[in-house]
Amino acid sequence: MKESNLYQLLSGLSQNSSSAVQTGDGFSEIDNYLHTERPITDELLNRMEEIEKSGGGIILLVGSAGDGKSHLLSKVKTGLVDWGPEAFYNDATASCSPNKTAVQTLKEALIDFSDARIESTTKKKVLAINLGKLSAFIDDEEASEMYGKIRTATLPLFDEDDTTPPKESERIKVVEFTNKQIYEIDTSKVGVEAFHSPFLSAILEKIVSPTDSNPFFNAYKSDISNKEINPKDPVILNYRLLMIPEVRQTIVKTIIEAIIRYRLLITPREYLDLIYSILVPYGVLEYKENRDFYRSLLPTLFYAGGDNSILQAIMHLDPMKHSCTEHDTALSQLFTSDKIPQGFLPRLTSAQPLPNELLTRINQFYSNNGRDVEETTIFLFRLKHILDYHSESEVYLNFIEIIRTVFANDAPAKNKVYNQIYSLISHTIPRHYGSYYHKANSIPLHIQGGRYKLFASIKMIECIPQYLYNTSKPFEFYPRITLKWKIQSDNSEQSLMLDYSLYSYLYDLNAGKLALTYENEKNIAFSHFLRALVAKSDCADSISIVRAGAPEMTLSQTFNCVQLQ
Repeated sequence: MKESNLYQLLSGLSQNSSSAVQTGDGFSEIDNYLHTERPITDELLNRMEEIEKSGGGIILLVGSAGDGKSHLLSKVKTGLVDWGPEAFYNDATASCSPNKTAVQTLKEALIDFSDARIESTTKKKVLAINLGKLSAFIDDEEASEMYGKIRTATLPLFDEDDTTPPKESERIKVVEFTNKQIYEIDTSKVGVEAFHSPFLSAILEKIVSPTDSNPFFNAYKSDISNKEINPKDPVILNYRLLMIPEVRQTIVKTIIEAIIRYRLLITPREYLDLIYSILVPYGVLEYKENRDFYRSLLPTLFYAGGDNSILQAIMHLDPMKHSCTEHDTALSQLFTSDKIPQGFLPRLTSAQPLPNELLTRINQFYSNNGRDVEETTIFLFRLKHILDYHSESEVYLNFIEIIRTVFANDAPAKNKVYNQIYSLISHTIPRHYGSYYHKANSIPLHIQGGRYKLFASIKMIECIPQYLYNTSKPFEFYPRITLKWKIQSDNSEQSLMLDYSLYSYLYDLNAGKLALTYENEKNIAFSHFLRALVAKSDCADSISIVRAGAPEMTLSQTFNCVQLQ
């Protein structure tokens, strides 16, 4: 197949491209075009202004590998500020010498910002550093002595309490990528509509924008006017599918669902690689239409997995993997048709239609004596879903509504959700160890028999949960809440972080599932929580024994007897 201009341009988005690795030294033409401002840019510039006013100091730009630190430094260095190249330390994960570790290199590079010099230095520096390397640096014995003030400022980043901010000073500032989500929550909306990503959406918009300044659109126009390029070229068809707003919305909302459900970490680098992966099929230069048509198109590429980490997570959200009566009916309808069923594909609200070349070719496959009916059925089923996003998971829909309600400024609704969550945990605590038994202020012991279940008493008072969210910064939050109880026996506090993973587990238990021994140990956080409660219970003095169909018995050390209840 002839190599199109669009294919050549899109190849620069691949992680295998030489342009995929940012050095922080500057932008390419494509980088400049695709650059999308994020709120963290303004935060960094504000911190740099504060350092200017202080006469000198250091800013630690903290995050994970590939999250955009180098890209941000490139943007700041090329026109936004004039600090000079020596003021930017971009790769704190590497050493400047084969005989030195990265930590040793850092100790030398930051000497002007050591405790002995930080208050008098006139030097200014932005240090881009990953959390892992920062942890190694402040844990190093010599570094912690030389850079005690940097250690004090950054230590809260490793605290279990998400709400603890860094301890900044006039000359030491911290800008975090870690608590900046790539999506936002609009608490005025409900359900999946409350979760959106201006950043992810903006990049897709830039790629398909029908403007003369868009190099991708210009390449597309050049290709469709070239008679040597087949209008059914999969790259061309995929680009036309991406031009449909509903398709772009499904891509973004599916990624958000994957982030929340599978703790997926999205970096701009991986996101650009995803765009390449769903537009350019593997082995496209050896493409054969009769053999590769369906497997080369966006609905298949989006759900089929691959090397891209985002697609590997999205693969689990493939509608073909979700069984329900509605899906079975739709698949039966497709499998027994001789053309695309009328009204099967959703009506698009946008002016951008489905490509006629795509619809015509699908109907040609349908008329091929049923030889391609299975591939056609699967493709149309996925196409229907990618044109109309909706989550198949009731657990996910419930969880995001909990998060949205907690973050919203509606006290009655928030209190109602708090009561529901605490009640859910109270009822599912015994089920973690395989029992339907429920009694207020009781906690199951870890040692459980097949016929008998052992419980201890504990008095817990529910406290107001904690969470990180600011309505003025809808991108700065963690999609979880920290539940707290006051334990009356020792007046201590016990906490439990509720994220999607734990909520999904509790949801299943509440629906009737009983965890097997090997299953309950997989949820480490909940197991540790229950063991902490057992340690604070009265199990040393009294144990309740529960057996199905028999009265509850209590073993009491105080009275040295067995009581029947």
